[in-house]
Amino acid sequence: MELKVGDTYKCPEGHKAKIVWISEDKKIIAVRCLHRHFSKVAKVADRDQPAISIWRYRTKEKKIFVKTMVFLVRI
Repeated sequence: MELKVGDTYKCPEGHKAKIVWISEDKKIIAVRCLHRHFSKVAKVADRDQPAISIWRYRTKEKKIFVKTMVFLVRI
């Protein structure tokens, strides 16, 4: 199967993605997916609850998602 830059390929989570890079030995490709992917969990200030002191708020965890993530896929 001959792959070219611009062809569609599945990202690791099963979405349709676009090939943006192919290694010289044709064993690894980079695919860019336009769907939302989970990136990390960050702690942010929870302004719904009362503050601990004047400058400190309680924290809560917030999931951060990223669009147009690029994955390296070994063929």
